[in-house]
Amino acid sequence: MMEIITAEQLMEYLGDYMLDAKPKEISEIQRLNYEQNMSDAMAILHKLQTGLDVNVRFTGVRVFEYTPECIVFDLLDIPLYHGWLVDPQIDDIVKAVGNCSYNQLVEKIISCKQSGELLEPDRRRLQ
Repeated sequence: MMEIITAEQLMEYLGDYMLDAKPKEISEIQRLNYEQNMSDAMAILHKLQTGLDVNVRFTGVRVFEYTPECIVFDLLDIPLYHGWLVDPQIDDIVKAVGNCSYNQLVEKIISCKQSGELLEPDRRRLQ
């Protein structure tokens, strides 16, 4: 019944929700996996205040490279979406980007620049 809550209160509510949402009647292996996921999520929950590292892939709106931060969304049952897609009609870009994640693509660009490979302004080949 509050109009405003602090970031600390929100983190506490989210943590409590994740603890309450613990699956019932699961195998020992599933329980251990869940406990590890909870531990990982609690360790990074504070990052929600400043932003989490999610690494998009350009092949679909729900396609991400796994980062530890993704587990928070999994445990809260919040689907992630993004709008960073490659136009499938531009063959050169589709070929250059491939299945790379954002971070992989940045590394590819840096590597090309460091190797002295020049990119043509109208044909940005990254291979």
